[in-house]
Amino acid sequence: MRIETADSGRTASGGLFQISELAQQPSIERALSAVRELLGMDIAYATEFADGNQVFRFIEGEPISFGFSTGHALPLDQTYCQKILEGRLSNLIPDVRADERASALSITEAANVGAFASVPLRFSDGRLFGTLCAASHDRKPNLGYRDLQFLLVFARMVADQLEREQLERSVQSLELQATAAGALIAAVESRDAYTGEHSQRVAEQAVAIALRLGLDESQVMDVRHVALIHDIGKLAMPDTILNKPGPLTDAEWEQVRLHPIAGETLIKALPGLAHLAAAVRAEHERWDGGGYPDGLAGEQIPLASRITFVCDAYEAMVSDRSYRRALPLPLARERLAEGSGSQFCPTAARALLDILAG
Repeated sequence: MRIETADSGRTASGGLFQISELAQQPSIERALSAVRELLGMDIAYATEFADGNQVFRFIEGEPISFGFSTGHALPLDQTYCQKILEGRLSNLIPDVRADERASALSITEAANVGAFASVPLRFSDGRLFGTLCAASHDRKPNLGYRDLQFLLVFARMVADQLEREQLERSVQSLELQATAAGALIAAVESRDAYTGEHSQRVAEQAVAIALRLGLDESQVMDVRHVALIHDIGKLAMPDTILNKPGPLTDAEWEQVRLHPIAGETLIKALPGLAHLAAAVRAEHERWDGGGYPDGLAGEQIPLASRITFVCDAYEAMVSDRSYRRALPLPLARERLAEGSGSQFCPTAARALLDILAG
C-alpha cells in the first residue's frame, strides 16, 4: 500500500529513504532540502527566536519571491509560528487564505503565502531554539498527518545538528578563553608573584561558589576567568605602588582605584575574553554602592564580579603581606559575615561562609 505525502507524486517510502540517507550524512541544508521536496513546497527554512524576533538562519529554495533572505528578522507576533506555538493555528495550514486567523496576518499578503507548515526546534534539554518551516505560494490541499510526522523527524535532526554546532562553538570559545586567561596570569605572575598566586586562590573559591549557586558550565567558566584576571589592570600600575612595603598614600590609592578601568580596557581587546570586560571593571564594586570605579550597587554589579569580590577580600584577609600579618581564620570569617549586605553580596557571602564551614 502506498501512503501519499503532500505532493501526490511522492511516497512515504521515498521519505523514509531520504531520512535514512540524511541520518548517514546529517546537515541542516540537506534536511531543509528534503523537507522542501517531501512536502512539495517552494521553500524550507530554520529560524531562531531572538529578542522578540524570528530570525531566518538557514533557507533552502528561492526566498526572494517571499520577500526575505538569510538573516532577515520578523517580529514574532507577526508570524504564523508564534500562533502555532500558542495553539492558535495548526502546524499544517494547507490553505492559508481559507484560514481566517492565518489570512489575517500581514505576512500572508506581503509574502503571498498559500500553504504553510511549522514545528518547533527544541534542544535535548527542552530549550526552544526556533522553528522548522516550509511554505508555498500555492495551496497544498493534500498536506496531512504523514507530512507532519516527517516534518517532526527532520526537526529532530536539525535541532540535533544545531545543538552540536552550538556545543562545538562553546568548546572552542572556552578553549580560547582559557588560553587568553593563562597568558594574562603568566604576565601578572612574572611581575608580581603574590598577585598571581592570590588570583589562583580566588578563582578556586569563586568556582566553588558558582557551583554551589547552581550556575551552568559556561557561567562557572566565566566566574573562574573573571576571578583569575580580576587584577590584570595592575600591570599598568608603577612598581613603586605595586610593591610598596608600607601603607599607600591617598594619591597612590587614587591610582590603585584606576586599575579596574585599565583591566577592562585590556580585556576588551581580547576576542576570547572581551565579554568579561564589564565584570572585570566591576570587581571592586560594593553591594551598598560604596565601591569603585563606578559606584554600582546591588544587582547592578555582575554576578561574576560579586562572587570574585567576596573571594578576593577573604583571600586578602587570610594572606600575609609585607605590611601586615594575616588575620586568624575565625576573625576573617566574622568580618565576611559582618560585611554581608553592605560590602558584599549577601548571596555570595553566605555561599562562601557555608563552603568555609565545610
